[in-house]
Amino acid sequence: MTEDLLLDAKYAFAQGNFEECIQGFDKILEKEPENLIALFTRGSAKLRIKDFLGAIKDFTSYIEKNKTNEKVFCSRGNAFLALDRTDEAMTDFQRSIDLNPQYPTAYFSRSELFLRLNEQEQADEDKFLGEQLQRQIAQAYYETQGIMYQNF
Repeated sequence: MTEDLLLDAKYAFAQGNFEECIQGFDKILEKEPENLIALFTRGSAKLRIKDFLGAIKDFTSYIEKNKTNEKVFCSRGNAFLALDRTDEAMTDFQRSIDLNPQYPTAYFSRSELFLRLNEQEQADEDKFLGEQLQRQIAQAYYETQGIMYQNF
């Protein structure tokens, strides 16, 4: 039963039905409060509907159970950033990068934070790093598909 609820909630998320998604994950978490997929995805849905405090709560619950996922730290950092809680956002973006220095989204997010702090040089540097990492990821993907990738 939980597996069906999980599939339905994930499908609702993919379709952009975030309220339905949240309700589905609420049901799952009533039965399985330790379900990390449900916590992360419900937090992501809350982030999409601008329930930033709810997103932070879900991401924090996830982090209390597993401190090794760079995506969760980055997502929580974005929720903090949306609330102008820049110190907490910076801490989470840095933790995300520390966990996975190859995760471009963390650099893009931290770049946005630097822009808000009027630190243009740092913002440009992080944006450049994020773009470089994206190119490397794309190149690696294309090569696994047998497609030669060339920078022009």
